[in-house]
Amino acid sequence: MNSYVGIEIDGGQMYMMANTPNGYLEHIFPIARDCSLLELQQEVEAFVAKLTYTPSGIGMGMPGLVVGTDKVELSHVLPVLNGATADMFTTAAGIPVAFINDVKAATMAEAAHYQDNHTVAVIMSDAFIAAGVVASGELLLGAKGWSGELGYMILTVNGKPALLDTLASGYAITNQAGIDDAAVRERLEAGDSQVTALVRQAGQYFGYALTNLLHLYNPDVIVIGGSTPTYKGYMEAAKAALEEHALPELLKCCNLTEPKIHNRVIAFGAREWIRKLTQ
Repeated sequence: MNSYVGIEIDGGQMYMMANTPNGYLEHIFPIARDCSLLELQQEVEAFVAKLTYTPSGIGMGMPGLVVGTDKVELSHVLPVLNGATADMFTTAAGIPVAFINDVKAATMAEAAHYQDNHTVAVIMSDAFIAAGVVASGELLLGAKGWSGELGYMILTVNGKPALLDTLASGYAITNQAGIDDAAVRERLEAGDSQVTALVRQAGQYFGYALTNLLHLYNPDVIVIGGSTPTYKGYMEAAKAALEEHALPELLKCCNLTEPKIHNRVIAFGAREWIRKLTQ
């Protein structure tokens, strides 16, 4: 039985999971904007206390810039995490804790399904866009652990620089359309020409980013997850741009696919991260 705890935190909730002899024990704690760090600590402590064993470690997928494995440098999603350190969550039992960026956690979870491949890239596109890369079983971190900020890739629009996040993300689409996610999907199904054009344009920019990623890392596999790629027409436009601009030799040896884990991939990846660090 896997004896590690996996936790994922986003702007709205903290999800915790662990194995038990009878399956998974899970708990969701809603996070308000004024939530304190102490509340998060207490929830982790309470969850661990419900287990019939002492966990071997706790992996926490964090939204933001994570330094090494033990500090959140900056989180725009949940500012209360700014400066938070792993030792704040070790609980009374002194359980080892490791932080990992949320998208890198998703990368770890997905890469575990492709151990026969040399290089696996994972892109998560929701409100914003980020990526992670595993090469020869090792997660590429960068000097401070901040590699993979794909949403900050610069593209040129009408001669001016623009971030990929402002062109191809879920936020970019809903912001430009002036409606929420549900309304975007309704209008796409209804064949609204304006919203359809917006989504396809965003998908095209995403395809340019895919092309750059393909050329940079020459991956065997690119896993594309998140809610934005599920917009009708988005991935069709992205794949068309990729096929038009990618070097055929690199594209031929790369498989584009969807995530193997569709729910709570960050928690699974964070658990894999702490397991890898402590074994």
